[in-house]
Amino acid sequence: MQESAQTLNVGLIGYGMIGKVHAFGYATLPFYAPDLPVVGKVVAVATSRPESAANAQRALQCEIATTDYREIIDNPKIDVVHICAPNADHLPAALAAIEAGKHVYCEKPIVVDAQEAQILEDAISKPGVPERVRRVAFHLRGFVALRRAKEIIAEGRLGRIRQYRLGYYHSSSLDPSAPFRWKHDKSGGVILDLGSHIVDLLDFLVGLPNELVAQTTKAFPTRPLKTADSTVVQKPTLVEDYVSILTRGTLGANDDPCDVVGVLEATKLANGAEDELSVEISGERGAIRFSLMDSHYLDFFSLDATPVGWLRIPCGGRYDYPESQFPSPKSTTGWTRAHVASLASFYAAIAQQTCAVGTERDAHYRDYGADFAQALRVQRALEIVKRSALERRWERVTL
Repeated sequence: MQESAQTLNVGLIGYGMIGKVHAFGYATLPFYAPDLPVVGKVVAVATSRPESAANAQRALQCEIATTDYREIIDNPKIDVVHICAPNADHLPAALAAIEAGKHVYCEKPIVVDAQEAQILEDAISKPGVPERVRRVAFHLRGFVALRRAKEIIAEGRLGRIRQYRLGYYHSSSLDPSAPFRWKHDKSGGVILDLGSHIVDLLDFLVGLPNELVAQTTKAFPTRPLKTADSTVVQKPTLVEDYVSILTRGTLGANDDPCDVVGVLEATKLANGAEDELSVEISGERGAIRFSLMDSHYLDFFSLDATPVGWLRIPCGGRYDYPESQFPSPKSTTGWTRAHVASLASFYAAIAQQTCAVGTERDAHYRDYGADFAQALRVQRALEIVKRSALERRWERVTL
């Protein structure tokens, strides 16, 4: 990092798998983004149990460990709050952090339903709320190949978009013996988990649709749960493991709403899948393809190329600021690297706000982050998906 870089104190709320990913971002950001004028240092962590808080403190070598996240938010020395807790805890933590005037970096989904989305939006727009950077970790935007895809689309090289297919595939719901977790409760489900990512990516690359119809299913009506006395009971699963969405049109466009059609799919019932995201977008002059399992590359087809055919573009670390200065551009990219890129974008935005950094390169790296307004837009779209699946009919997308 720059010798003169401003250092902000960071508190993590939650230190499960995704909390560790956020901590990894801080540990590696000095290598990926050495020129950031604002950096962060993890000084506090909050978890639900004393033993996990103590383990997290040892791993992070941080000053503060607590089981009460308000101790982090209310601490005047903490500048940045990461919300890595289960979905149901996002709203109260976000509201407290906003009121306390912290910069906030929240895991997706930002909240769990439309009612919570409205509460959060009201809190953000309340007079006197300090202006801070508030982002949501839609980290898939951090993949260089997907940013290159956005550039190709924006340049008009696909021509008029005619169809798309986005899918996110896991297999974690296929085991009937897998225990009940919070992700099986009403604050979980594949729509909020994987679906939030693909809806955000669709909005990022193409735009939300005018209309949609959705269907859902779940693998098993109950899941085993061990009670305090070690008795195993069957607890009802309250959310879906699969959703498919048919779409028509592009929101806000004046074109015939049927000119653009698409399919979105998110599932935890795909046997053999690990973390498989697929993006296919086709226009009148070209097309793009991307696979998360081969994330170094973007495939691009153009009728204007000679010869006509698919071109495989190695993307890797070819954006040199702020998050791709390490390793070399020839190095293949990966899932955690996208999280680091997302974190770098967050700090580039803080630098723009707090340090009056205004160069062209700084502006570029604010473009791909998803702020709270974008995350709330995604949340409302997800509510329409849920309603369509429940009522089994086409729904207009009104945000």
